[in-house]
Amino acid sequence: MMTESQALETLTREDPTAAGDAKAALAWLTGDEGLETISLLRLQEFLWYALPVKWPMSTPGRVGVAKALGRLFDLAGLHRYAGVCASAGTEQIITAYADGHEEGIAAYTEAIDASNAAPPDTELLAWGSVMGVQERAAYDACAAALELAFASGELSVGGRGWRTKRVDLVNRWLTGGASLRGDDPPGDPLDPGGTHPPRPPLGGTHPPGPPSGGTHPPSPPGDTWLGRISAERIDAWAHGRPGERSRMARALIPRLLEPPALPDDPLPTLGWLLGHAEEGLRLTARHYIAPALVTEAVDTFGWRDQLVGTLRQEMDVFPLHTLRGMAQAEMGAIRRSRTSLVLTKTGKLMAADPAARWHIGTAALIGSDDGPQPDFPVAVREATLLVILTSGPASYDDLTRLLTDIHGVEGWASGGRTGLADAVRTELYTLRHRLWALHLLGRERSFTAPLSLTETGIAAALSALLARALRPRHHLGLG
Repeated sequence: MMTESQALETLTREDPTAAGDAKAALAWLTGDEGLETISLLRLQEFLWYALPVKWPMSTPGRVGVAKALGRLFDLAGLHRYAGVCASAGTEQIITAYADGHEEGIAAYTEAIDASNAAPPDTELLAWGSVMGVQERAAYDACAAALELAFASGELSVGGRGWRTKRVDLVNRWLTGGASLRGDDPPGDPLDPGGTHPPRPPLGGTHPPGPPSGGTHPPSPPGDTWLGRISAERIDAWAHGRPGERSRMARALIPRLLEPPALPDDPLPTLGWLLGHAEEGLRLTARHYIAPALVTEAVDTFGWRDQLVGTLRQEMDVFPLHTLRGMAQAEMGAIRRSRTSLVLTKTGKLMAADPAARWHIGTAALIGSDDGPQPDFPVAVREATLLVILTSGPASYDDLTRLLTDIHGVEGWASGGRTGLADAVRTELYTLRHRLWALHLLGRERSFTAPLSLTETGIAAALSALLARALRPRHHLGLG
């Protein structure tokens, strides 16, 4: 086995041009830190993303760089890495970018997912597509641990329970002490500019609930990767946005970090819905909740005193209709099966675990923005809760003026100031309905009364904002 310098000297004698390509690729890949810093995941990200996207050369030239790097690895005794460089699959992915960026990204995503080199999302943490320094360092550390486990035979693709074992390994790495990795992570040599390849989906979806994107909020002791990621995400949320939003977020951090007290009966309306769906909640022929169950909900939650009409149809009871929509479309807790609503896997967890019901349910107050761009309704709902928690109840007119100013400064545009104000007010009403559906809205529910929260509603708003702060990032805008 040759050293790096020996391998480069040998390759220079064989093919000076290839040696130049290999040396440049190695510098990009390792940041001059040596072959020992390479992992399978980082190599794949270079070959399948950085090389075809960021190297200004022809497709044959990029394929040549990959093959030259593979020859260098062969000379250095890194035959598995050499195989990736020289594989037909790598050439196909690089060539796919010639047909368009989206085609190339799709091929890259599929190949990364199939390789099992990337750390999976777990119940403790969902990885972001946009990562801070700590999260990227943890991602790389977990990838290296997985690579070692596969190479040593501890993990074997297709073996009994291998996926569960892989998740367990990632969780152990995330919650292990600082001795697992030594000093603070360096910058990313793969991408000196500070951006990273888009992290491909790793299978499955995650409910929008708990702080780090799993099913329970993290509470790791001491210095752990999970703790570092959580602190980094909160800091980005509180400091990474312009103007008033950032000021309010910073003011709330001490309250967000207080140990939460779970209500005795978290989100009773949601508990009622999940309880009925556990046995199969009956629907009408048009797939609305059956009148008998509508009447039960109206009487149980005091909605008869708050609404007018016979209140026998789901669409007549807006809090119930809103509750169903949130549980079905956003929490992923229920689904329709023929003429009934039944629990999903997430719903079964929420029905059995009050803490999971609380975290997932309260996060849905704001909602998620998993797309590549910030989501306006989510931004408005977040800002509204920030205002109420920092300044107290406010009228809809005052909230509309303040939130229009905030979102105007942030660059949101919707037909001028009047159009933006109308869009803001629409989202205020949406949030009001969500709060009402989850039994969190203050007693004065008319549109002329200030928008206020119950005591439990305040706790729910803090929980929703914490989930927002600790969520995985998928775009650069608005924290």
